[in-house]
Amino acid sequence: MKTAIIYYSKHGTTERVTHLIGEKLTNKVDYISLKECPRPDIRTYDRIILGTAIYAGSPNRKVTQFCHNNQPLLEQKVIGLFICCMNEEQEAEEMNKAFPEFLQRLSIPKAILGGEFQFDKMNFIERFLTKKIAKVNSSVSKLRYDAINEFTSQIKDNHLW
Repeated sequence: MKTAIIYYSKHGTTERVTHLIGEKLTNKVDYISLKECPRPDIRTYDRIILGTAIYAGSPNRKVTQFCHNNQPLLEQKVIGLFICCMNEEQEAEEMNKAFPEFLQRLSIPKAILGGEFQFDKMNFIERFLTKKIAKVNSSVSKLRYDAINEFTSQIKDNHLW
């Protein structure tokens, strides 16, 4: 059975998390960046893990478009979902907004895996807004390695994976 992790990463955090997940899975995984490959062919995959970062309270538009454009195919797959975000107070709401309802229903594991502010990879406006809204003045990482391990355990423990 073939597995793909499809993701969008603006500054690299979601990509790093994607690889942490893939390295823990026993089966071979294909990594597909929607930034580099906006219209991947997913017909040959049995299992799909979708991941996105949350930017200013919203998932990346390319992930949302991918989900809607591929709904009939995605409904035939085993699905896992994750987000990377920094707003702990609204993360459950952000998870619900990140993926369409049909995927939320299909998903076996779902996870909120923390996030990072990487000031060295942000442009001036992003740094300004992060300082103003999040009240953070430098790079910070709040990745949840325990949640990443739990997410991959749920995938490995589920007989469909």
